[in-house]
Formats: sequence, structure tokens, C-alpha cells
Amino acid sequence: MKAPALGWQLALAFVLSLLFLVGLISWLQNVHVLTSNGMYKAIQAEPWIYDFAYARLDSSNYLYFPLYGLLAQLLDALGILPGVAWKQFAYLNAFWASVAVVFVYAFFHRLTGSVAAASLAALFHFGCGYFLILGAINEDIMPGYALVLGAMVLAGLWFDRPTHVRVIAVGVLFTLGWLVEWRLIFPTLPALVLALAIADAPWRRRLAWIGTLIVAVVATAGIVQQIWEGHNGAVGLHDLLWTGKGVDSGWGGASWSKAWLMLSGVGNYFLTTGIYYDVGAARQAMPELSLSVLLQLAILAACVVLLWPRRGDRRLRAIAAVFIGTLGAGQVLNFYSQPQDPQMQINVMPWLTVAWGLLVAAVLTRLAGPGVRRRVWLGLALLSLAPLAWNVWWLSESRGGDRDMLAAMHKLEHSFPSDTTVFLYWGFEPMVTWQFALWSHTWDWDYDPPPPGPAPQVKPRFKWIAVDSGAIRHSSWTTEQHVAALKEQIELAFRLGYRVAVSDVWNWNVEELGHQLGTLSATDRAPAIHAMLHDTYEARPVLTDTKAGSYYELRPHNGP
Repeated sequence: MKAPALGWQLALAFVLSLLFLVGLISWLQNVHVLTSNGMYKAIQAEPWIYDFAYARLDSSNYLYFPLYGLLAQLLDALGILPGVAWKQFAYLNAFWASVAVVFVYAFFHRLTGSVAAASLAALFHFGCGYFLILGAINEDIMPGYALVLGAMVLAGLWFDRPTHVRVIAVGVLFTLGWLVEWRLIFPTLPALVLALAIADAPWRRRLAWIGTLIVAVVATAGIVQQIWEGHNGAVGLHDLLWTGKGVDSGWGGASWSKAWLMLSGVGNYFLTTGIYYDVGAARQAMPELSLSVLLQLAILAACVVLLWPRRGDRRLRAIAAVFIGTLGAGQVLNFYSQPQDPQMQINVMPWLTVAWGLLVAAVLTRLAGPGVRRRVWLGLALLSLAPLAWNVWWLSESRGGDRDMLAAMHKLEHSFPSDTTVFLYWGFEPMVTWQFALWSHTWDWDYDPPPPGPAPQVKPRFKWIAVDSGAIRHSSWTTEQHVAALKEQIELAFRLGYRVAVSDVWNWNVEELGHQLGTLSATDRAPAIHAMLHDTYEARPVLTDTKAGSYYELRPHNGP
């Protein structure tokens, strides 16, 4: 039976992916699995939805907010969750994830000429943990990832025989991707340069291609910069190429503790087993995370063994340079920043799908006899489906999370009325996101000034202090400065007559607090912060909720 034309195959890959993800989102009713950062992005996008002409550009997400603002307007016009951007963004991510699946299918169809290999590679990529989850929640990475992935697959197919036109096309698509999320420029640009540098051509021609790539990247960024010139928040070309996002914050900095966070990120990318965003959690999950990494290494080893006789193939060398080069450069960057973060891993890990797809194609071409081929294809299909089955099962544990958090928030306000309460948080509790989104868009007291008068104060509704703010925004502080600033904010809340409600952070011991601060390169601050809290204050249990956690009322020692 003759296969349908390639266009129909690509359309089918897109539609099936989109239908599955839309069904998954509707079934889960939880667009904040793994991270609630997408809620903040939806809030930041509101001006682009309701007042596009005057909304402020973000240099690190230059095209993201205009793009998603327009798409949210379209969904509003179609009557799809009107006014609920934080849910709409999950469905928009499903669209872009489906585009990424199309890129994967097209890449392997062109590379192998096999519908079977292309289908199984696309299915494998679709089922990888972080890709599947980020395609079903409201995090902001998916549109940029899809575009950069498109540039990578084109480079893999074209950079064995580059032309200036091909190089420009890759550079333009790549730049549009990183203009959606600035950090995407770093892992892949060195890999693209590497692929051109090892091309089979005289060195002068290779240098000319590399120059063409750089010019295409800069020129595309320059054109985008000129289009937005004069708009609120517009920046110059230099500031667009280098935004410095996160460099001067606590997220930056290398430490050996991040090796555990790297294990968390790489292991969970393939088979997600939990949320391990601190060193202690990653250590406890070492067996399952290590198993996932070992399976990935086994796929890579099998692929290398089967393809080793073709190691001189120019296209395979270009593919290796693009995808393994992105892996290498990306993990160096991640080790400096946030290796546990799904959006930091998704763009550097597509090599796994490439290795699996090449492995499948190599196995299928070596088989003789329709009976053997059918049985082996069935086995490979089951293996390609296994990550999807595992990760959907893991996701099922998160069903109804958004509904549960809304209910927990109502309980919380009943116990701690918002007009008379200041909340003391670690800073990354899920409840913080919901209070920020639905009560008032106010940051912690390290960033936003406290209310002007004593309690009660209706506005701002959400008043809070974050333990981690001193490590994030003031990475150059000494431990003493961090402790003093935190204590002063708590004492100010008491002087103004507020109750202080403290989250589960109160129950952390020094080791746990150190693990959490380790993600911000501030482990050494843990003993002093813990001592200040527990030597100065006492806490009375008030509320325990399965989703929100435990809350206590903080009081000075020997207080009333």
C-alpha cells in the first residue's frame, strides 16, 4: 500500500499530536505541573492581550509576549476560555509542541525515507517527559523551542552540503526562536558554527559560511529590533543580543551541588519520576534518575555501534555536530544556571530522539523477511511508546491540581484573613503563584514596598516576605546581610500589627534549607537563617492542607 504524500503525513502528525495534547490538558485540569512559572508569564502578558499598542516589551522574551498576546486575543474571539490566559497558554503550547513533532517527523522522513522510522522517532520524542509536560502546561518555552528545533533539523539535513541560502534560512529561523526565549541562543549557536566548521570544503569557504550565519543572526535580530523601534520597552540591537538574564542573580554560579541537579534534569527529561528541584530530593531519587540516564546512554551506545561503519558520512557528521554540540554547550550553560529546570533541559536534549530514530532506522534496514521485520517493528513501536505511557501515568497523579489549589486558597484566607496577615514563604511554594495571580500582583517586601500604614490593609491583598529573595536578588550579600534584611522585614510586619503566617519552610532543618539554598549557590547561609528564625520566633500550627501544605502563626518568643 502506497503511503500518502508527505504533506498529508505531516498534517496527520500535527493533528494527532494536537488532539492528544488538548485531550491531556482537559483531562489533567492542571496546567502547573512541575512549575507555576507560566502563571507569572500569563500575568505579564495581560497588557499584550488587552492593550497591545502600549504593552511593554521584555528584552529576554522579545517576541514571546507579542506572539502569545495576539494568540490569546484570537482564542478570546473564538470563545475559547476567554479572559483566562493562564489556561489558554497551555493550549497554545500544545499547538507549538505539535509543530515540533512535525519537524521531527519531517527530519527523519527526509533522512531515512522510512515512514516507519519517522513515525517511531516522532512518537518517541512526543513521549519524552519534559517535552510532553511542557506541551501540556503554561510554561513559556515551547514556541521558542519549536522554532529552534526546526532550525536544528534543517542544519542537520543541509550543513553536510551548505550553501549561503541554506545557512541564511537556518540563521533566520534560529534567531526567531531565540527572540522568543533569549537563552536558547547559547546552546545551539556554537553547535551550528561547529557543523559548518567541519563541513567538507576548503577552509575559506567554511569561514564564509560561518560569517554568513553570524550575519543572518545579527541581521534578523536587527530587523526585529527596527520593527519594534519606538514601542514601549524597545531596546537596541546590542541589548537584544545580550540581555544578561539571570547572570547577576542567585541563579548564576557553578557549584558541585549542581551535579545532583543535573542528574535531576537529565533523568527527568526522558522518564519523569518526580519534582527534584533541590539537592536533597535529587539524592533521594538517585536510583530512578540514574536508571533513566543509563537507558539514555544505552540508546546512544547502540546508535554509535550500529552507525560506526558510516562514521565518514558527511550528513551524519553534521547531525552529530548540531545535536551533540548543542548538548555539550547547553549542559555547560546549565551547570552554571539551573540544570534541574525543564525549560533549561528541553532544548539541549533532542539528541536523544535523534539517536533513537537513527537506531530504529538502522535496525529496520538490516532486517530480511516480512515476518521478522513485522515482529521487530512491533517491538520497536512498543519501546517508542513506552516513554509516553510512563509519563502519562506519572502525570495522572497531578489531575485536578488547579481546582485543588483554588479550594486550598479559600481555606487559607479563612484561617488568615488577607487584610491582617503577612505571609512568610520560602518563595517557590505553589500557593505563592496563586495568591500573586488572584489576590494582587505584588512581589515580596524585598522588591515591593510594604503597605503604607498599619493593619488592617485591604490593598495590597497579598502581602508577603520571601526567605530566598536575599539569595536571588542579592547574590553578593554576606550571610549577615541576608539574615538582617529578613529579620527586619518580619519585625516590620509585627510593628505594623500584622499576623505573620509561615509556610512549611518553618519545618525545614538546616540541611534541608541548605539544599534549597544550594540551587541559588547560597548553601552557606542556611545555618544563620535557620538559627535566626528559630531562636527569635515560635510557631503555632493553624492549617494543614494536602495541596497547600502546613501553615503556622509566627510569634516572637515569649509573645502573647
